[in-house]
Amino acid sequence: MTLTMSKLNYRTFNCIYAKSFTVNSELITIELLRSCCLPVLLYVIESLLPRVCDSNSLNNCINIAVAKIFKVSFNNVDFIRQMTGLTSLRVLVAERRSRFFSKLHQSTLFRSLMPLLYNRIF
Repeated sequence: MTLTMSKLNYRTFNCIYAKSFTVNSELITIELLRSCCLPVLLYVIESLLPRVCDSNSLNNCINIAVAKIFKVSFNNVDFIRQMTGLTSLRVLVAERRSRFFSKLHQSTLFRSLMPLLYNRIF
């Protein structure tokens, strides 16, 4: 699973990197990474519930991309990710799940169906 997604992510990133190379702006490339590559990685993590090692492997894809964009070693990648707002995939998934359940809990459909489901179960 992660091997296929890693290849897809690298292919997408390399295409973005090649096209944005003439712009000479790392921040523009980071925004393109955020808008094109992150949704694919988040979809994989949210839909398949990967193991921790799979999550780390997908998170490493982002680390490699950031290191390539800024031409730095892996020692500096965490700092750059923090400054550009590219948090870890685990944090992003937790935030998205929290927003989803918050909106679900506030929906009127959920409020009307929950007592019915509860009564059927118990």
